[in-house]
Amino acid sequence: MEQTIKIALVGAGMFGGDVHLRAYADLQRFGIAGQLARVGLDKFNRDLAPVKFDLVAVATRSQKSAEKSAAAFKEWTGHSPKCYFGDEPWHDILRDFPDLDVLAVATPDHLHTQPILAALAKGVHVLTEKPMCLTTHEADQIIEAARTQNRIVAVDMHKRYDPDHLRIRDDIQNRIGAPLYGTAFLEEPLEVSTSTFKWVESSDPF
Repeated sequence: MEQTIKIALVGAGMFGGDVHLRAYADLQRFGIAGQLARVGLDKFNRDLAPVKFDLVAVATRSQKSAEKSAAAFKEWTGHSPKCYFGDEPWHDILRDFPDLDVLAVATPDHLHTQPILAALAKGVHVLTEKPMCLTTHEADQIIEAARTQNRIVAVDMHKRYDPDHLRIRDDIQNRIGAPLYGTAFLEEPLEVSTSTFKWVESSDPF
C-alpha cells in the first residue's frame, strides 16, 4: 500500500534552505524505494517507491524568505509548499495540517525547543538540527513529551549514517577487539557571513 509522508520545514537559512530544502526536493521528485534502501538516487525510484513524500509547508521569520524558499522548491519539483512566516509560525502549520507526519526544525539553536514541543503536543514526529536544545531542562521536557506521545524526535547527525563511516566500523568489528576510544577529524572549510550567524550569541549552552 502506498504511503505519503507529509512534512513541514521551519527555518530556511543556511541549513534549512541549503540542506533540508534540497534534500526534500530530491525526496519529492524521486520518492523512497524502501526495498532497495535507496533515497533519491536515480529516475527509477519513483516507479519503485512505496513511500511518497510531500513538503506541505515552509516557514521562516520573514515573508520574503518564506516565499523565496517556496519558489525555489517549486522550481526544483513543480510543487509549491504553503508559506508561513512570523515569530512562531509552527503553530499555524500545526493548525492547518492536522495530518502532518513530521515537523523539521532548522531554526537557530536557541529556537529549537518550542517548535519541537508544539509538534509533539499535536502528535507529530520531529526531525531537528543539532543541537536538539541548549539545556538539560529543555532536553528533559522534550524526552518526556516524546515518550508521552509515543513520537520520535530525531537529531540530524547525518555523518553517523554516511556509508564511509559505517564501513569503518564494519571493517574493524570483530577484527581488533572491542573499541575503547576513538577520535576523528573532519576538515571541511566553509565560508559563512557573520550576518548569517548573528544569532549565535544566544546559542551558548554554558
